[in-house]
Amino acid sequence: MIASTIALAGAAHAGPAAPVGAAATAIDSLYQLTTPLTDAAGQHFTLRDMAGAPLLVTMFYGNCHSACPIVIETLKRTVGALGANGKHLRVLLISLDPQRDNPKSLAMLAHMQQLDASQYRLAVAANDNDTRLLAAALNIRYRALDNGEINHTTRIVLLDHNGSVQADSTRLEVEPDPAFVKQIAAIVKR
Repeated sequence: MIASTIALAGAAHAGPAAPVGAAATAIDSLYQLTTPLTDAAGQHFTLRDMAGAPLLVTMFYGNCHSACPIVIETLKRTVGALGANGKHLRVLLISLDPQRDNPKSLAMLAHMQQLDASQYRLAVAANDNDTRLLAAALNIRYRALDNGEINHTTRIVLLDHNGSVQADSTRLEVEPDPAFVKQIAAIVKR
């Protein structure tokens, strides 16, 4: 069983550490989460709707000018490093900023970053509680700063077709992590 910790909605958050909650649940698959998301096309879905193919998932926010553009470029280069097999991989980027990111702003960002909508999906949860739930499940820590920026960890998670975590990378470099690419290639070939 994969021990993904899910903080209960409404849990407090102190500093850059993980959300604090009195109860947590272990799950086998992130596809068990029913947290609703809305993508750049205005389509509503849950993680379960992403089942059936390997998935890279991470969190970002549209107004980020430091780590998030690097993460997006890393994702593009990671997919590219897989060659023809990269087309079998889907990529989900979930916003950390439901107050400012919306389908229109996500669509503009996807266009600006030249992300192929058939492979890359940018999405946002309805509110901060849902966003924190997803972040906890993905083991991504974040906190909003007074200046509007969001301090966050950079973690890209590889899920298999059933939503089980198979690998992850926290490396913040434009060039893809070779070990992570190798792990992805093994899952994509299955």
